[in-house]
Amino acid sequence: MAATMNIYHAGDLFDFKHLAGNLLLSDAIRNVSRGFYRTVLPQNAEGTQLRNTSIRNGDLELVMSCHLALFNFDGTDLDSGTVVEFMIAKMLDIPCVLLRTDFRNAGDQPVSGDPWNLMCSDYPRSQTVRIHAMNLYHQCVSGSDGLSACLDEIASQVIVGLDHVRTLPSLFHGDLEKAREVYSWVVRACGNDLDKLLTRERIAQIVKEKAELQLFA
Repeated sequence: MAATMNIYHAGDLFDFKHLAGNLLLSDAIRNVSRGFYRTVLPQNAEGTQLRNTSIRNGDLELVMSCHLALFNFDGTDLDSGTVVEFMIAKMLDIPCVLLRTDFRNAGDQPVSGDPWNLMCSDYPRSQTVRIHAMNLYHQCVSGSDGLSACLDEIASQVIVGLDHVRTLPSLFHGDLEKAREVYSWVVRACGNDLDKLLTRERIAQIVKEKAELQLFA
């Protein structure tokens, strides 16, 4: 088993609640998994610089280079940037967990389906983890370590999802040349200098690393 797997952790990052929540959950996932899962937060890489295509490219480079991905799918309408990153991950067959702690139903699916637009559901190597945040909050606040207990429970369920999706068979079926071709094609499709970050050499390195972790099997 690998010492560490890097998880791209995507979601809203436009206010303190989002930034703090992402960081707290990230730490909890690392701690509960005993360091096996290490989440990579785009908010740590973006900083306060001018928001332009370089930020998009930096985030997409992280998506493509990470081993798995975790997407926060909260809100009555999903964050558009998070959805784009999820679609890029699916183009590359990256195993994904979709986390929703928002207890509201939204979207156009039946009550038994995912509570968001159906175009974001039913992709290979993806699993939805739904947690009723209000119920969990009231279960935890009575204890002495309420916040930590909440975070550990969410992290534990996310880890179960990550453990599952990383064992699902890859669409590449071990064909590393095909993987390199697809990664290169996605980089070209995104355009706007992404190829300066994700050169053919860098793509080859990413594919080799993921192959060693059995993520293309």
